[in-house]
Amino acid sequence: MTPQIAIVGFRELDNPDAWRVEVVVDGLVSGHIYRGGGAYRYFEGPRNDVTWSFADLDLARLEARIRATVIAEISPDQPAAVSVRLRLST
Repeated sequence: MTPQIAIVGFRELDNPDAWRVEVVVDGLVSGHIYRGGGAYRYFEGPRNDVTWSFADLDLARLEARIRATVIAEISPDQPAAVSVRLRLST
């Protein structure tokens, strides 16, 4: 059996309204990370800005948890994951 590979990307957007990171899985936005109250919060879903799934004081640790969650949801056979970070200014 060939393992699936999930491409998990974190695309940082810095615009006049608010800083955020889009979580992109296999080319599709699957959630957002917002900074506020001294922590980073992950909002799962492409249009969810209301209910956060989990939070962390450390952005890298939160991104690692998101990668682990994506891997667990794709396959119980523990597929490989590729992570990328893109910086974009809009």
